Amino acid sequence: MPANFSNARYYADVAAGGVFIGSTAAAGVATPAAGGTAMTFGLWNTSTNLNAVLLGFTAQYVSGTITVAGFGLTIIPNAGVAIATGAPISAFTGGTPTNALVGKGAASAMRFTPSAATIVAGTNFAFFGTGHEIATAGPGMNNSFTDLGGAVVLSPGSAAFVTSTIAQTGVFAMSLIWNEISAS
Repeated sequence: MPANFSNARYYADVAAGGVFIGSTAAAGVATPAAGGTAMTFGLWNTSTNLNAVLLGFTAQYVSGTITVAGFGLTIIPNAGVAIATGAPISAFTGGTPTNALVGKGAASAMRFTPSAATIVAGTNFAFFGTGHEIATAGPGMNNSFTDLGGAVVLSPGSAAFVTSTIAQTGVFAMSLIWNEISAS
């Protein structure tokens, strides 16, 4: 009997090698305030012919003093495709996302940072509705999954960074999941 993948929501896209997961190190990072210029986790579409369709975001508390805050996205709609002094993105520490087709699949055409980027002041775009409700570890949000379901698409030359409603002093391990599809 053949396997039935009808309940695997992104199976066709994963099997085609177009879904990627970018994660921080297990030690995590603190998220900056929305609209800031020093980012710690995000995705930059430097492709000229692909869109990055955001599928999901995860966050798990790791350590540090927690700031009561919510997670969201800060965007740069016209980020360009190159790092330069005076450009919308002037520094970018790249990481290597993993293809969700484990053991196969192409490398991502996007630039992903698990740790640091310097940008012009971005635009507050969307808040996920998840965050840390209390300033102590234990009760409250210690991990979350936000299903973006393709509701956010980064067109070529745009970027998005995970931020908080206020600067976060707690450290979170995070992952961003996206699908790379033709922009035409």
